[in-house]
Amino acid sequence: MILLNTFFYYICFASVVLFYGIGTNKVLSVDFSKIKSITYCVKILLSIMLSSIISWFVTKGILVPLKITELFPLVAFLIYICINTFLEALIRLTTGKSAAEFIFSYLVIILSISESTSILNCMVVTISCICSFVTLLPFIIAFTKRNSDTTNSDKIYCRMFLYMALLILTITVLDVMWINPEVFQ
Repeated sequence: MILLNTFFYYICFASVVLFYGIGTNKVLSVDFSKIKSITYCVKILLSIMLSSIISWFVTKGILVPLKITELFPLVAFLIYICINTFLEALIRLTTGKSAAEFIFSYLVIILSISESTSILNCMVVTISCICSFVTLLPFIIAFTKRNSDTTNSDKIYCRMFLYMALLILTITVLDVMWINPEVFQ
């Protein structure tokens, strides 16, 4: 039950894109042809999951006992680079396509390690961070199709941030509404 609460918390109330700002630069420039590619999605999922798990073990097993936890972003970066480079080379050799992506994946790894208390919790946070980006995609597709006639990029970005602010308000209102039974406890 606690893991399910954590999962929904990081999808809705602590959405990676809406509240942490991770991936907001990718939101408008999402290349939907890459997302449709199964190799691109599998590579990102594998690199994030493997890097999160290995980085969590290194952080909890080595850095915490040595009291040098300040180095965990560097360790996570090195682990992610190794795994990402290997998977990218594997994909380029087999399919000939590029599946390069860096900043969103790395920041999700850092968030999942810093917010987790166990390896299972780390995996749940990682999966829910990815799912929060995926659940936001239909809203982004609808927004970009609705604003496809606008040629001014400044107007699009302003409208996008207003749209995201409305989404944030809609999500957070559900958490503090008087209909919520936990308000009265």
